[in-house]
Amino acid sequence: MPPTEKERPFEKILIAGAGPAGLLLALMLSQHGIPSLVLEAWDRLDERLRATQYGVPATRIFRRAGLLKDFREAGIPTFPYICWRNVKDSRKKLIGIDLSTTKDEEDRMTVLPLNMILQIMYKHCIERGNGLIDIRFNHKVTNVGQDGSKAWADVEVGRPGTVPTQLRFEADYVIGCDGGSSVVRKCLFGRDWPGETFDCKLMVQNVFYDGFDKHGWDGGNYMIDEEHFGLIAKRGKAGTNGNLWRVTYGDAGGFSDEEYIARRPEAFKRLLPGSPEPSDYTITDTNQFRIHNRCVDKMRVGRILLAADAAHVCNPFGGYGCMSAVLDAGGLADCLIGYYEGWADESILDLYAEIRRQKFVDYVDRRSRKNFYRISRTDANTALETDPFLGLLKDIEGDKERTRQFLMKWSSIEYDFTQHYRKDKKERSKI
Repeated sequence: MPPTEKERPFEKILIAGAGPAGLLLALMLSQHGIPSLVLEAWDRLDERLRATQYGVPATRIFRRAGLLKDFREAGIPTFPYICWRNVKDSRKKLIGIDLSTTKDEEDRMTVLPLNMILQIMYKHCIERGNGLIDIRFNHKVTNVGQDGSKAWADVEVGRPGTVPTQLRFEADYVIGCDGGSSVVRKCLFGRDWPGETFDCKLMVQNVFYDGFDKHGWDGGNYMIDEEHFGLIAKRGKAGTNGNLWRVTYGDAGGFSDEEYIARRPEAFKRLLPGSPEPSDYTITDTNQFRIHNRCVDKMRVGRILLAADAAHVCNPFGGYGCMSAVLDAGGLADCLIGYYEGWADESILDLYAEIRRQKFVDYVDRRSRKNFYRISRTDANTALETDPFLGLLKDIEGDKERTRQFLMKWSSIEYDFTQHYRKDKKERSKI
């Protein structure tokens, strides 16, 4: 039988970071009566131009968490296709994959900018969190610690420009979901974060340009080029100068932020159909990012655990970064719920840390690197013959059923932690 309230193995979780992993974890825990305190250093949710598409594995978690309906209503329809283009050869389409084959699948790809994902998650935490989620902005975690009975976070509380108040918050476990610059990770491992930072800068911008429609572009378009590689994808709403598109491309390292902006018109002329001048398009938002592939050696140290970008990061091509974050949050939720409800003991948290890390090392890191190299280091003129993945797409092109099966198959980056619940566990529905 599940434990009574007095027998519960823990009472409260502290989550550092109100990003997608932190909010998703808090929401899924609340649905099983587990309270959490979410501490966010910023005074608001993240509004930067980041992830926009989430594969089938992440979508399955969104459905379980009760978020998918709202994501679908706020997002744009599933892309009609994703293709790969040869930038040097007039942006010629090489091969694509027909995503319309999954239009009737509930768990098909989700397309929605991350800032909107966060807004919906936050709304669900407030309205559906059963009063168990306490989200506090302007709470900057500066240090974490633990002993045999509890963990804690030291926090600076206050708006930017004011003298902060120093507080300490205690909980049974501290979960670091505080992103690539994670304070929780640095408290555990200092500057030791094995991996690589690539010598390039990623330029991300929202663009209105009617040339996409004029030249028959749609969906997502991976651009293969050694100098300016990237992903150009439709994002929906129409403006005075065409529909909204997200233009993401890589540029060489070594320039200042201002110099990258000055180089952008030439990159756009090379990448966008019609080779437009700056007067032909409107850029509404811009962010610049470095690209990394890194992973910690451990995702659990006693009562402190790491998830998502706090533990591992990868380049964005293929959407593995946010998808991994969602799978971490879903997996850790299942482990904490199983432990809380008596279907597993504390060792299931070690399984979370070991398995999710290994999934990143064995699959996410390698595949995201292949995606990055495919568009940045491949000869587009011979890519269909030399790249195994593009060759696979060529092999299934035109076969709708094989394409659907390929898109909807269970991914090796997924893992069902409930299989480690005790065998006498009563049958219960998923979240």
